[in-house]
Amino acid sequence: MKTNMVRCVTEIGISASPESHRDIKMTFNFVNEFEAADTWVDLTNQARIVFPKNFYVRDEWNRLFPLGGTNSSKYIDYLFRRGDSVTINYGYYTYDELGREFLDMPADPVFTGYISKVNSKIPIELECEDNMWLLKQIPCKPQVWPKNKSVEELLKSLLVGTDFSVSASENTNVGSITIQKESVAQLLVRLQKDYGLESYFKNNELRIGFSIYKTEEAKEHTFIFQQNIISDNLEFQRKDDVKLSAVVTSNIEKVEGTNKKGQQKTKTEKIELLVYNEDDVWKFEEKQAGQNFPENLEGERRSLNYVNVTDKQVLFERAKNDLTKYYYTGFKGTFTTFAIPLVRVGDHVTINDPILPDRNGKYVVKCVKYTGGINGHRQEIELHYKL
Repeated sequence: MKTNMVRCVTEIGISASPESHRDIKMTFNFVNEFEAADTWVDLTNQARIVFPKNFYVRDEWNRLFPLGGTNSSKYIDYLFRRGDSVTINYGYYTYDELGREFLDMPADPVFTGYISKVNSKIPIELECEDNMWLLKQIPCKPQVWPKNKSVEELLKSLLVGTDFSVSASENTNVGSITIQKESVAQLLVRLQKDYGLESYFKNNELRIGFSIYKTEEAKEHTFIFQQNIISDNLEFQRKDDVKLSAVVTSNIEKVEGTNKKGQQKTKTEKIELLVYNEDDVWKFEEKQAGQNFPENLEGERRSLNYVNVTDKQVLFERAKNDLTKYYYTGFKGTFTTFAIPLVRVGDHVTINDPILPDRNGKYVVKCVKYTGGINGHRQEIELHYKL
């Protein structure tokens, strides 16, 4: 008999870190709630897991670890520690056309990472981070990275001996980089701040550069109002009503002679432009010494960073091309849907409105927030721009 009833499934896997010398591997098919994220915006994807107030763990030797009682703190410290690996997955038991029940769950976990903090009060709460947590533990070797070598080559040299690779699709050069006494993650934060280079992990591959998405990897999904869109915080904008501008910066490295050791001395200068659209025409003005750009009183103002673009017109054209993708008639914002199909950052989602079909369109996914537990599973999908 065919039915539309489904049962939610949660699967949490936790394995002790080898450094802790604890031979522990646990799988939980229940939690009170969890939340996780998939995005490139925050550098680090984070997750949070909350267990019930009272439960127990039984290991392979049939030992019982009661959690939630007065003596549970010693068990908590043994079972959950900072650095333990974590996977989170979810899905549904549903039915096929013949009424046979089957498990609909993504092949790859929704989240993979490490415990960054154990809040041992009852109920037990775990805070987790993705592979960036490990990069926070890896120190950089202080050095000056030469300007003729790419950022990707730098990261590869810093991650030698790890299980991580660096995306080879880009060859990003920002000039010489002074590496301080800092972790690899701190260096990535600095590269983001100084040069606008975004970094994020795709499985064990570290991706860094100006290009965020790989179109060939994008999966296609369709969501329909009054069907699989549960709720939304979407705003439909008309192109004519979009007020968009950007402060555009190019950091230019210049050589200024040599030091006593014969090494080149360099300094960084900046070109700053205000790029804006007025009456459907793109314009720009250059920042003058001692002056600020006019205050943004309406619309949205972005910040765009480029490296070693010395020509103002070229800088303007690059910024205009990047801004144009946000200058459209269509939706912006977020919407909430069910756990299946699983949506990842960079995927393409088509939004259909049966009542107002002129609002249909396809968008790139900027961020997905996953939630699950006793209250059911959801995905909150944030749109980036229209394709």
